[in-house]
Amino acid sequence: MKFFPLVWAGVRRKRSRSILIFAQVVIAFVLFGVLQGLSSAVQHVLDSTHGDRLYVSNKTRFGFPLPISVVERLKTTPGVAGVAYQFRFGGVYQKPDQQLPLAATDIESYLAMFPELHVEPAQAARAMQQTRDGVLVGTETLNKYGWKVGQRITLQTGLPQKNGSRDWTFEVVGSYVNTDLPDQSILLLANYGYVNESLAARPDTVTFANVHIDSPSRANSVEEAIDRQFENSSNETLTQSERDLAESQVQNIGDLDVAVHRITAATFFVLLFATGALMMQSIRERTPELAVLKTFGFSDIRVMVLILGETLLLCVAGAALGLWLASAVLKLARSQLQVGSMSAIVVAIGFACAVILALAGGAIPAWRALRLRVVDALAGR
Repeated sequence: MKFFPLVWAGVRRKRSRSILIFAQVVIAFVLFGVLQGLSSAVQHVLDSTHGDRLYVSNKTRFGFPLPISVVERLKTTPGVAGVAYQFRFGGVYQKPDQQLPLAATDIESYLAMFPELHVEPAQAARAMQQTRDGVLVGTETLNKYGWKVGQRITLQTGLPQKNGSRDWTFEVVGSYVNTDLPDQSILLLANYGYVNESLAARPDTVTFANVHIDSPSRANSVEEAIDRQFENSSNETLTQSERDLAESQVQNIGDLDVAVHRITAATFFVLLFATGALMMQSIRERTPELAVLKTFGFSDIRVMVLILGETLLLCVAGAALGLWLASAVLKLARSQLQVGSMSAIVVAIGFACAVILALAGGAIPAWRALRLRVVDALAGR
């Protein structure tokens, strides 16, 4: 602790330079935290996918409806243990920026297909079967809007009903949480029968069919078997594993890992030279002061540690603030885009990078302080 007042005095000696170093570190670690947090969140989503679950969609136009009759044919495919389906559309709740995804499905088969969805209260699934316009709401959405069980909500959609209205009204009968990805508990689950009988156009269609297979090792063979059934028909299918589907969606925004690593490496490379240059300037200005310290009995090693302590203080403090700001940015993004939050491993890596950056950036200035000769310094040589 006796070194800390000297370290702090060195940091405060020229505040403008210290603030510049600190600001550079903060900005670098905000960028690092946001990019690494986003990357780790995406990787967590990919790691949470289930190898025994396949998605069947329209081959010619992804997201374009398929006839619901494909569901019965899928059940007869060898290796298929269960089938569910969903008709996807979106709606706006009260304000244009409050957009919500909705899936119309058979609740019983859907919950069997996705066992990670935990329904509260337990009888809500049964209540869905008894309430034609009922809806199960993900906990993230439920908490965001403060909805209660029994409340009726209206969504404005682009999907017209037979009566010409584009407003769809549902009754909240319960909620669910995705135990694998709690942050992703945002989807509204409605009864397919209620939505289908009200549609003005394209009734008896589904956006996706979900297939549960008996063994993940048979995924490729089952995918090929399903697509062969509908080959050269008016409803050709594209069957993908859950992970392949997630990866294809990520690839739509480019190679995220490569972008993150290159941007982070370039940022830290520039920061390393900027920090080293500013610390070298500080050492040149303080050469007589360091010589006085050695005259009063400070060893070469202690003077070197003093310089490294200054860079460590600036870099670690800047990293802490930068990572905190990055975490706040990710929380804000999660409320808008559901991208996830910063993991503990990203924080740990961030602080490790801060220490390495401080030691590397302060190495040359600290070495100069170590080799400093009192006679030469006091003589101005």
